[in-house]
Amino acid sequence: MADEGRKRKMQRKKGANLMKNLFKKIGALLVAAIMVLAMASTAFADGPTATITVNNADKATLTYAQVIRADQTTRTGWAFVNDDVKNAYIEAYEVADDDAQAAIEALIANKDAEKLGKAQALAAGKVSFVKMSNPQTVSEAGVYLVKATEVGYTYNIMSAYVGFGEAPNLTNAIVNAKKTPIQVNKKVIDTDNVTKTGDVLTYTVSTNVPYINPTDTDKSFWAYDELTGAEYVNTDQATITLNGADVTKSYPISFDSVNNKFSVNLSTMINDANSHAGEPVVITYQVKVTSENDTITNTATAGHEDGNEYGSKESKTYEGNITLTKYGENNVTLANAGFEVRKDGAADALTFVKLSNGAYKYVPADTKGAMTEVVTDANGKVKVQGLDVGTYKFKEVTAPQGYSVNTNDVSATLEVAEDDNGIASDVLTQTTSMNDTKLGSLPSTGGMGTYLFTIIGVVVMAGAAGAFFMSRRRGSEE
Repeated sequence: MADEGRKRKMQRKKGANLMKNLFKKIGALLVAAIMVLAMASTAFADGPTATITVNNADKATLTYAQVIRADQTTRTGWAFVNDDVKNAYIEAYEVADDDAQAAIEALIANKDAEKLGKAQALAAGKVSFVKMSNPQTVSEAGVYLVKATEVGYTYNIMSAYVGFGEAPNLTNAIVNAKKTPIQVNKKVIDTDNVTKTGDVLTYTVSTNVPYINPTDTDKSFWAYDELTGAEYVNTDQATITLNGADVTKSYPISFDSVNNKFSVNLSTMINDANSHAGEPVVITYQVKVTSENDTITNTATAGHEDGNEYGSKESKTYEGNITLTKYGENNVTLANAGFEVRKDGAADALTFVKLSNGAYKYVPADTKGAMTEVVTDANGKVKVQGLDVGTYKFKEVTAPQGYSVNTNDVSATLEVAEDDNGIASDVLTQTTSMNDTKLGSLPSTGGMGTYLFTIIGVVVMAGAAGAFFMSRRRGSEE
């Protein structure tokens, strides 16, 4: 019995040793496998790589996707990554017989920028883009599409070609992003943003041809303008330039004089190649100031026909106004005082049209109803508006009843404040005042003087009557 127990104990010990040795062997195999995998990973990491670098896109978010890969079994040595991409390039390059290699050959020739742009846009919808760094490391030769997004800009889709260098190296790819600012700028050619009624101002609207995906259904591009306080003039002299070249005849501007608007269709600046994307468009035109509230507002927009997707810009130009208050004795305000207004150094009085009692708007002298005299209202005030910067003198020409004309002119100066850097940001407003003197009192109609005149008159009349009767008496005696 004791011998049998010892035998079972030895067998159990032997079995435990066998299991222990087995685990050791398995562990060694696992370690070896891990080492092999690590070596394989290292070998993979040490394989040929290249970088894709995008210039002019420092603030953009970049994504990329491969569309063409190396394939030595084809006649070009290249193949599309999938059938959808293949069909996109075939459609863009209009190759026959569903020939993918012909499309690649056309791409290699790269003679048609418009077809290339269309191919990129079509293919971009058939692959999955992933975020990329800049530069981005890749390990396969081929063609990669790159997209960029940035607030305030549109970008063209870019193609990056990574080729084969001296074996086993790959060649790096550098692409230049072409971005289009999504904005509209508006500028009036006036140094201080202050003008007067009747002045002709020159405006410029600046924007850029947008990048529009060739697959987009709406490739329209319009520019619009809307005025308040002015009217379009010299419309036949309006001009449009594209990248500095005059294209006015190709893009006629439609002026709406009733609603003070214009529009111009610039859609033909868009093509599938986006060859004009980013190029500046400048529209130059003139307006005549007519504002009654001393503010001329001009709003320019650009975008599709039914929107302003590419931005808008409002600009304002201002006129000045001066209010004179007429005072009499004891600071009572005086109505019905009439004045002529002259700009300092000018011989002729300015001309105005009456807006309401005590309110007048400057107009050129040849304007119907123009007058030189402005008159204070019931509160003794007269406001003249529609003025440019400068000093203006008020000369009284009609005094209120019971007062004499003040021969001492008063003046007021309209100027842009220094803290506005010489550019007006609001309507210029100024005030002035004038005091009148009451007429001196004439002698009273009563008193001694009146009695004396009466007595003298009676004596004269009595003398005349006496002389008359005496002459008649002499006549009868004769």
